[in-house]
Amino acid sequence: MTALILMASFRTITHKTIHLEVTKMRKFSDGSTLVEAVTGKWHRLEKGIRKGTFLIEFSNTLLLNIHVTNNNIDVLMKDNEDIFRHMGDLSFEGLDTEDHKFMFHSLGIDHVHFNNRDIRIDNPKSEISTVFVSLSHDKKIETITKLAGQ
Repeated sequence: MTALILMASFRTITHKTIHLEVTKMRKFSDGSTLVEAVTGKWHRLEKGIRKGTFLIEFSNTLLLNIHVTNNNIDVLMKDNEDIFRHMGDLSFEGLDTEDHKFMFHSLGIDHVHFNNRDIRIDNPKSEISTVFVSLSHDKKIETITKLAGQ
């Protein structure tokens, strides 16, 4: 059975006009919910996924659920039941320092590859669940110089 929850908020457009905004959130028997992306399109998310600040469509099968307050991005993939499921999250550290790092965590990592698949690390025993990356301006300049042959 599908339940329909309506949340209404009033906003003054002019001093004489009041506009009613209605947000629909449909809950399904399996606990999944319908939520609206920034494009206005609605998507069904699995139970337990909290909508972030922005829900952005990257394709018909991939959504990014951005949580600005905790510097986190959920990666959501559509399954064969047309429900977007949490596949991993990208989090950031050291944003206010020079020690910028990000971490991708997923229990669904099949493999990791680098340099356009020249270097590949398979995950046949499901032992890789987190990838840490540290960013550096100096390393970027060093790599650009190396690629330019200098």
